[in-house]
Amino acid sequence: MEILLEIGMEEIPARFLKPALNDIEKYIKSVFSEKRIEFGEVNTYGTPRRLILSVNGISEKQEDLTEINTGPAKHIAFDPNGGLTKAGLGFAKSQGVEATDLEIVETSKGEYVAVKKYIEGEETKKLLPNILKELILSLSFPKSMRWSDKKMRFARPIQWLLAMADEELIEINIDGLESSLKSTGHRFFGEKEFEVKSIGQYFQKLKENNVIYDIEERKQLIVDMINQKCTKAGEKVLIEEELLDEVTNLIEHPYPIVGTFNSEFLEVPQDVLIISMQVHQRYFPILDENGKLLPKFVVIRNGISDSDAVKKGNEKVLSARLSDARFFYYEDLKKDLETFVENLKTVVFQKDLGTIYEKVERSKTIAKKLIKDLGIEAKSEDILRTVHLSKADLVSNMIGEKEFTKLQGFMGAEYALKSGEKESVSKGIEEHYYPRYSGDKLPETLEGIITGICDRLDTLVGCFGIGLIPSGSKDPFALRRASLGIVNIILNSRLDISLFELVDYSAQIFESKGILKRDRVEVVQDVKEFFKQRVINVLGEKGYRRDITASVVEVDFDNLLDTVTKIDILEEFSKEQDFNDLVLLLKRVGNISKDFSNECAINPELFEKEEEKGLYEFFIDLKNETAVSIEGNDYKKFFMDILKGKEIINKFFDNVMVMVKDENVKENRLSLLKSLDEIFNRVANIGLIEEK
Repeated sequence: MEILLEIGMEEIPARFLKPALNDIEKYIKSVFSEKRIEFGEVNTYGTPRRLILSVNGISEKQEDLTEINTGPAKHIAFDPNGGLTKAGLGFAKSQGVEATDLEIVETSKGEYVAVKKYIEGEETKKLLPNILKELILSLSFPKSMRWSDKKMRFARPIQWLLAMADEELIEINIDGLESSLKSTGHRFFGEKEFEVKSIGQYFQKLKENNVIYDIEERKQLIVDMINQKCTKAGEKVLIEEELLDEVTNLIEHPYPIVGTFNSEFLEVPQDVLIISMQVHQRYFPILDENGKLLPKFVVIRNGISDSDAVKKGNEKVLSARLSDARFFYYEDLKKDLETFVENLKTVVFQKDLGTIYEKVERSKTIAKKLIKDLGIEAKSEDILRTVHLSKADLVSNMIGEKEFTKLQGFMGAEYALKSGEKESVSKGIEEHYYPRYSGDKLPETLEGIITGICDRLDTLVGCFGIGLIPSGSKDPFALRRASLGIVNIILNSRLDISLFELVDYSAQIFESKGILKRDRVEVVQDVKEFFKQRVINVLGEKGYRRDITASVVEVDFDNLLDTVTKIDILEEFSKEQDFNDLVLLLKRVGNISKDFSNECAINPELFEKEEEKGLYEFFIDLKNETAVSIEGNDYKKFFMDILKGKEIINKFFDNVMVMVKDENVKENRLSLLKSLDEIFNRVANIGLIEEK
């Protein structure tokens, strides 16, 4: 059996489409599995006007089920004479069966009374109406609405429902909306209504009515048509993936049209023009072979042919938009950057954390410590100037009035250059926002690196300090992204610094200003824990073994460069032939001594066997050797010294019983093992390493 569901509606926002289709697929797979309905391939398709589900290979009926319900233990359900007790009778009654229907089953816990029930599967067609109805009602969106007199909510008003199994209608009624075998074509270039007799005919009719229902097909068609129709020799259309996805989900059939704008607008920085086209108009800019913007753009029409009216209309709208951008740009240039900085005193960052101006001042204080710690005092003036001007563009006309968030940093850099600031300061202003998203470029100048770290650290520690800690999907101040940014910048720039000192120093700044609402020590600890998972994630993305990374980070990750060195060396040792055996041994040492407090000193006079004497001698040597290794950051030697003890530890466990009756001997042996375990775990938590 094959089924089809189409939810027809008013155009939904582009960002709603893919999540809704993902939810539909997850729901139908989950419900079919739960209801014991076999199914084959599940496909979802979508346009702004329709959500489509197609499933083939569906079984005609549910699988039959033999259910075993277990009751009380046999000795509780029956008395010594073999008669049922109250517990046994109660269980039979609760299951709706006679006492004679009870059976005895053998379980891992012993014999229990049970009832076996045979449940015959229902016909799938009888279940489908309710399944599909509940599927539709289960869909949720970032924003939903009610319409007319309906009680249900949806992203946009539902206009029609098409539901069929093979060639038959699946009857659904939701709040007065009834399913049928009718659908509609493209809003402007298709039939207002058509009826289908089969699922195959439905998909054929959509194509005939200029609806490209497959998202990936629609997306590829846009790219192909742009390349075929929209460029001349030496030209290239700038196609950003994010914008391409959005445009794909705004239309049912694409047709690209090339428009133009007045070349006078090119006197404005081209990033301003490009962002204006992409963000506000959803146009694709056209560049020359050198990457310079041309006075041309591509708009994707929701149609099947060219249109001079559509072309002129979009040109007119863009001209107005670019006129605004040009006006705001030149208005901003009339003001001094210090004026913008002063205006930051009126912009609240967060009610408890003060204004953006105060945030910048705190960032300067952190920057001074970083400059000193890194020994880059020669760059101090430029770095502090960069921090000082880093947020100035937020109150510019271009950013403040037009809300071009993608231009943050870029406009600041542009205005800084126009104001006569050093090029390094200008570049640092732009770079301090990097990385803006996963996979984005990272800052390269010291000005951008230091400013970016200080800005993010202030946000992170400040929010934790007043209790704004991310939970679940809620992270309004993007603290996860901020911490990931800090980790990536430190690693990429190879900064030899103490992350923990920076966190504590930032917390001290907040404490000195009376801003903290929580105990500083707790805040610092929480921020460290927050960083821990981010460090593991970042290094995991760089290809490091997650278990080894976690084992090292669990012990210490204060200096990230040092942390990576430890992981590199431990991964190298993990390739040794006897590494896995050693890990098992070290875990055994840890497991047997984990609950021992280790408050008593090791007494060599209590040793009874040569193997424990040998282990003690190994411990003394290892204690001295590893102390030197860790002090000198020679982690290769640290692990090599541990590797030497494999046979010694093996012999100990083969010939020495730890948990003996003599308490003194037992505690002495546990103390030895506990002391060894503490050494083993000074660089990495061995217990977290997986055996391969």
